[in-house]
Amino acid sequence: MTTAKPRILLCSPIPVTRHEGGWRTIDLWARDVNAQADQAEIVLLCPIVTDPIEDGAPLDPAIAVVDERHLSGGETLEQKVDWSTAIQLPGNGGLRMARRFRPLLRIAAARGTAVFLGITSNRARTAILNSRGGSWPRRIQGLLRYADVRLAQNWLARRCAGVFVVGEGVRALVEPVARSVHVGVASWIQVADIVPPRPQRDQPLRVCMAGRLEPMKGFHLGIQAFARAGANRFDRLTIIGKGAEQERLERQAREAGLDNFHLLAPVGYPEPFFRFLDGYDVVLLTNLNDEQPRLIFDAISRGCIPVCPDTLPYRALGLDPRLLYRQGDVTALSERLVALSDPVLRQELSSAIADLATRFTLPAMHTARLEWMASVKERGG
Repeated sequence: MTTAKPRILLCSPIPVTRHEGGWRTIDLWARDVNAQADQAEIVLLCPIVTDPIEDGAPLDPAIAVVDERHLSGGETLEQKVDWSTAIQLPGNGGLRMARRFRPLLRIAAARGTAVFLGITSNRARTAILNSRGGSWPRRIQGLLRYADVRLAQNWLARRCAGVFVVGEGVRALVEPVARSVHVGVASWIQVADIVPPRPQRDQPLRVCMAGRLEPMKGFHLGIQAFARAGANRFDRLTIIGKGAEQERLERQAREAGLDNFHLLAPVGYPEPFFRFLDGYDVVLLTNLNDEQPRLIFDAISRGCIPVCPDTLPYRALGLDPRLLYRQGDVTALSERLVALSDPVLRQELSSAIADLATRFTLPAMHTARLEWMASVKERGG
């Protein structure tokens, strides 16, 4: 006897475009929603654009796409709600986005269809962190963005059957108002992406960081720690990413005299990014927020050593304490880098984290989330 797949109406602000008879979207989102489509039938309600999408990837042909213009209501929206066994809403936007879901929430309530809210990062706090040290107008803008996102999250959470979040650090955002909370782990890794443990190189370490170039990511701390640890003891430090902080980071590295520093443009995900990681030994995670980036599992799956802030989302993964440093502390981070020059220590740490990638895969993340959604529905959430 086979169990019917859940039918998910998945709302997203991420655009898709027509491409060679199918649909295409940004590579990370394609990987995520395609993995969910292996376990559920998906109708994707999102913006449809005509321009090519940079770093795009194809959507699974089984995923149906509906233009987000139908969110205003009408027969199409009613039909999609009637088809669904559950609805997923994004929870990282502001009140303007939240208000667009009113007709959908109203129809779902009338049909008795469970609606779930997803919060994948703490965008509200990111707005504050990115505005620190800026002009007063910029700081005020950050405060307004914080308030906008938090009000929207609380408004939606009260109207949904449950909220799923990424990482223990994000749980506190909705726990006081949500009926049920599921804490997931951000990982975009498939079992096939995991490589065997590497033999440790008794050579200068190759160190990298990756992500959006914004203050919250803390890349400036990584550069400081690299310089303080002694750049001449390492092969190189590379940052891969783009964003408003690019010139500042390049200037910081020049002023620190780091001849072995490189800042590269992003590459596609997954294969080109994995090939990049294959050329490095240590991945620094320097974010100043309380979320859990997927990068930690990218690093582990490719045999790299991740060095992470000593914050709740990382501690909850059960990481060896020798991989952790006090968040925002340049001295502590530089000491971790110096210690990792020892290949014996790196071998011990590699062995200690080897099972994390296999335990926390992208399919496992979606399985746990769908099981939680089913349990909430059974309880009448």
